[in-house]
Amino acid sequence: LYPDIIERFHITTYVLFVLSQNILEAEGPWFESFAIDVLQVYLCETFIDTIKHSFLAKFNEIKPSAYSEFLEDLCKQTLNEKPNEHRKDLTFIPLAPASVVIRVLTPVYAIVLPYGPLPWRIFWIIFWSSLTYIMLAICKMLVGLSLRRLATWYINQRLESKQHVD
Repeated sequence: LYPDIIERFHITTYVLFVLSQNILEAEGPWFESFAIDVLQVYLCETFIDTIKHSFLAKFNEIKPSAYSEFLEDLCKQTLNEKPNEHRKDLTFIPLAPASVVIRVLTPVYAIVLPYGPLPWRIFWIIFWSSLTYIMLAICKMLVGLSLRRLATWYINQRLESKQHVD
C-alpha cells in the first residue's frame, strides 16, 4: 500500500511538470488531448491497483477493515506517533521529482534570462533559482500542513467511531 501512495505522488508530480512543459512548448490545441491522456493514466493506475489489491486481499485473507487500519497507521506516521516500531515508515525520496524540476525549469530559465554580461546573468540565475526554491519550500509546507490536518481529522473520526461501538 505504501509504494502505491508514493507512486501516485510521483505520477502527479510528473503530470504537473509535463503540463508546464506543454504550456511552454506546445502549439495549437493541446489541452484536450493532454487531459484525456492524464485521465487514462489515472484510470489505468486505479484499475491495476484495484485488481492487485483484490487478489492480495483474497489470497492472503485480508479483511476490508484492514485498509482502515493501514490508513490510520499512515495518519499516525504523519503526526509522528509511533504505534508499532516494527512497521515500515512511509518515506519519500525526492531525487526523481527534483530531476524533473531541473529538466522542466531549464528552458524556462533560458527564456527569461536577459542577454548581457556574465555577472548580470549569474545574478538572474541565482535570483530565479532562489525564487523557485522558496516557492517549492512553501508548497512543501502547505502539503505538510494539509496532510497533518487531514490525519488529525481522520484519527479523531476513528476515535469517535470506536467510542460509539464500545
